Amino acid sequence: MSLIKPFSGIRPIKKFAKQITSPNVSYIKNYKLNNNLNFLNLLNTFNINRSKKMLNALKQKGIIQQDQLKHFYLYRITYNKKKLLGIVGKINLANYDDKKILGHEETFAERIKKRKEQLLKFNSQISPIYTTYRSNPSSLKKLNNIFKFKPDYNFKSKDKCRHELWIVKKTNKEKLIKKYLKEIKKIYICDGHHRIQAMLKSKKKIAPMIIAFPSKQVNILDYNRVVKTSLKFDKIKKIISKHFILKTSKKNNKLKQNQIEMYANKKWYTINLFKNSKELDVTILRKLILNKILTNNKNIKFISGFRGKKVLENYVNSKKYNLAFRLYPTNISQVLSFAEKKKYMPQKSTWFHPKPLDGLISSRIIS
Repeated sequence: MSLIKPFSGIRPIKKFAKQITSPNVSYIKNYKLNNNLNFLNLLNTFNINRSKKMLNALKQKGIIQQDQLKHFYLYRITYNKKKLLGIVGKINLANYDDKKILGHEETFAERIKKRKEQLLKFNSQISPIYTTYRSNPSSLKKLNNIFKFKPDYNFKSKDKCRHELWIVKKTNKEKLIKKYLKEIKKIYICDGHHRIQAMLKSKKKIAPMIIAFPSKQVNILDYNRVVKTSLKFDKIKKIISKHFILKTSKKNNKLKQNQIEMYANKKWYTINLFKNSKELDVTILRKLILNKILTNNKNIKFISGFRGKKVLENYVNSKKYNLAFRLYPTNISQVLSFAEKKKYMPQKSTWFHPKPLDGLISSRIIS
């Protein structure tokens, strides 16, 4: 029996698709809430009632519409000549954390609370939760064959990726998908832990909408930190020197595992552990540095590696923060291993890139 089921999706009419949809705000420079149709308006306002009115207005005007029948949806993202092939459907929340649907990352209580309020107020999930499953060359070949027909949506977005969506209406394609999905025995949550936890804490019968990508295609970027500490730099160096060798970084330094880069006083430093460790770099940073120099978790900001080193420098040079830390990316094998062992990485350990757009395929969470 398949873990992923078809559902009645909500999607924009084609002529409005590009205006409606948006990547995560991290991908957009100088973002302003100036497009009333765009789904970022719903996510990036503190007034949830205002967001709900916007969403209802889009439905009432027929700009977004719900499919009458249940379908599977196919989603392909193309970036740098690489492709991510996703199947969109719904999962049973009762399967979460029982060896079939597994998470890997710690969460923030405040963010769960906000997501819960948002989900219940909207009664909508405006983008699928990003998941993966173990894949091999044989399964990838079968998946490629399923995608061999014309997409219903096809355009480039502000994340510089091409996004294509198919509504699967043909019986022969649906049979192929169902047969393919029966081979998936476990699903791993990649991005969307706060939404999953929010749904669980709602105590309502919710079936989350997910997109499942093969593990062989998943790409993870570094997830970096900028921090504000009251400690003097000499004191910080003394703390770091207890466990690490601290050196000035070479230009265009390429990080390795167990290596961290730090930016302070307009200089980059490389931080190497005295001994190699099997722990995640993000865990090492938190335990041996951040926990010793920060007294308040609010004095930390998480920055996607997609934005590059220059953004980290700008945050520190602006004096809003006084240190930046750049990390070697977590890999997908570590994600799968942590999930299977029911262990959890620190919050914001992984940045999955690219991601599905907000607003291209949505769903009601309570029927």
